[in-house]
Amino acid sequence: MFIAKNSKRSNSIKTRRDEPIEDKSQIKSKASSSPPTTLELRGVPIHFPFKPYKCQEDYMGKVLDALNSSENALLESPTGTGKTLCLLCSTLAWQQEQGRLLSDSSSGLIHVDADSNSMSNSSSAIGRPSATQPKASKTRVPTIIYASRTHSQLSQVVKEMRFTRYRPKHAVLGSREQMCVHPKVKTAKATSTEINHNCTRLSKERKCRFRNNLDGFVVSGSTRDVNSAAKGEQDDFGMQPILDIEELVDLGKKKKVCPFYLSRGQIADAEIIFVPYNYLFDKDARSNTLSDVNWEDAILVFDEAHNLEAFASESASFDLSSVDIAGCVNEVARAIGYLQAMPEVGEGVKMENLIRLKSIFLQLEQYLENQIAPNGGSFTGEYIFEIFSKGANLNHSNHAIFLKFIKQVSDMIMEMRGGTGGGSSAPASGTPKLDHFVGCVKRVFGTTTEGQSFANARAYRVHVSPKTGGQKGMSNSAGGGFVDRGNKSSNGRVFSYWCFAPALAMNELAALNVRSILVTSGTLSPLPSYGLELGIPFPHTLENAHIIGKDQISVKVIGKGVSGKTLTSTYNRRDNAEYISELGNTIISLAKVIPGGVLIFFPSYSVMENCIERWGGPLSSRSRTQSNGKKDFFQARQKRESSSGGNKGRFCFPHSVLGYNQTGCATPWQRLMAVKAIVLEPKTTSELKDVIHEFDKFISMPKSTGCIMIGVCRGKISEGERIS
Repeated sequence: MFIAKNSKRSNSIKTRRDEPIEDKSQIKSKASSSPPTTLELRGVPIHFPFKPYKCQEDYMGKVLDALNSSENALLESPTGTGKTLCLLCSTLAWQQEQGRLLSDSSSGLIHVDADSNSMSNSSSAIGRPSATQPKASKTRVPTIIYASRTHSQLSQVVKEMRFTRYRPKHAVLGSREQMCVHPKVKTAKATSTEINHNCTRLSKERKCRFRNNLDGFVVSGSTRDVNSAAKGEQDDFGMQPILDIEELVDLGKKKKVCPFYLSRGQIADAEIIFVPYNYLFDKDARSNTLSDVNWEDAILVFDEAHNLEAFASESASFDLSSVDIAGCVNEVARAIGYLQAMPEVGEGVKMENLIRLKSIFLQLEQYLENQIAPNGGSFTGEYIFEIFSKGANLNHSNHAIFLKFIKQVSDMIMEMRGGTGGGSSAPASGTPKLDHFVGCVKRVFGTTTEGQSFANARAYRVHVSPKTGGQKGMSNSAGGGFVDRGNKSSNGRVFSYWCFAPALAMNELAALNVRSILVTSGTLSPLPSYGLELGIPFPHTLENAHIIGKDQISVKVIGKGVSGKTLTSTYNRRDNAEYISELGNTIISLAKVIPGGVLIFFPSYSVMENCIERWGGPLSSRSRTQSNGKKDFFQARQKRESSSGGNKGRFCFPHSVLGYNQTGCATPWQRLMAVKAIVLEPKTTSELKDVIHEFDKFISMPKSTGCIMIGVCRGKISEGERIS
């Protein structure tokens, strides 16, 4: 367990403070103590919200070195040192300078006015030299593609851009599932496959009023006031307002326009595009969603990249089980049933081809069950071609025809969504198994040449689970109806195609001839080995110092608790009653002397829930399922506060001494609440915003004694969250 303290207001860049807090009079201040500034680094003028620290200047200098030399950078800077702010200011400043130089050298091929990208008057910086002059053939500045792991992290980045003086043309990308506002498409029970299909169909037929309303629609509004922007109000600047996905959806609902296609319509002209990692690593996403991006000379930014190598490997891997293949048989059988009942449906889909497709999946199912490595094991990556060739007659030369036909089948099934076919009384729910199989085939054969496919396979291993039992409910029928194909085990046999070289995915991106790839996080060391794993050169590296001085931090290891008992959270002691009691009493003692906020991180949600429950706090979800007669704390509290607090009542507990017997008869949880308010990290991202808000509220209350936030290492709050 790790305990961290902070004052009532943190000095980290996460809360935009730029000077150490010396006394309590500064605690309530929300403004920076130094004015915005313009500094020049590597010949580039950079606008910054306040006077930057030395470590921030070093960071931005390394970014500019990489961009000026068209090379990659691997940058480590501790959490709280303002990586996101530095990344945005340095890359956008460099891009703006390239625009000015391009405008001068190309005799007006494009015109980038200082005020079009910046709210400040920076005319004095026009014409300053850069280390790299733009090519005469270029007609626009390089596009910045800013990627982070999750949409919630990207929302933080978008909000951070509001605090800069840069106002580039931008696009924030999300899925239809996140951004659709059509009430008949985005229903409570609609799957992502159904949402995608119905959106595409309605848009193609111009029957979606939300997309139709985009004709002539222009987003304009005050970037300083999100509410005004959502209303479409225009200010003196007339610029594109900076809205994250949630705000785009609100705008779509208010203006009756489609946020999904609105954001995609901004890609072609965007100077910076915000995307999750998978948009870059997925070849289909690059070819379709990002088809308007000029990849040559683009700048790729990977923020929060401490797990980038694992993400790159996982994005290039897949598992395919006998249950998945049986699901493909079911979905093809459904298509056969539709075509038998209504021969006029399914344009281009012939019955004999459907029967042949079902036969192929049945053949692959039998091969996986009886022929492919019955005892299981691990094999070289090239073994994958034998599996597909012998099991399904699939190879590099015919896979494209196979995938095209599956696409036609999937479209036909989705067109008949909600009907019944082949004797099934259940409505169709898309083609998830066929979609998954298509993704697997594309991963194996997706390269341009057969030789390249075999070369890539050397970076893989094929793992096959051992045979544990036969399938039940198999049917050899090649004809019509829906067949219920159960399985004794939960997953059946599985063969996996695992990538062990993240360099494979990174080299795909480098091959797009991008200008620079910037990889950054708070924890990347050791940089040489990390760079080798990613497989691309990083001439520019940085291991930055922290913004906090040695006199501002104290690191201690507490080996014994308040009564002298050992504090060891080893696995075999995590359920030890003596240890849990000692831990609770020690935390209470620390909370009494630590002012302001306290962060407590547990190794996992289960350990956190177990300790809190044993201290007399709210019961975990595990305990609530037991019929033990205990009061369900979570449900009771949720019921009491549902009228005013929503779900936050399950995770937020105000400071209270009510019922606390000063003679010491209270539970550890009650004694902890008597010291400070408490908030718990929720498991769902949707509830995190309310919890962070409550933490901020508890800290800011008059005469506040502070607040304890209890979370999980490597969880949602451990990466750092903005609290103001």
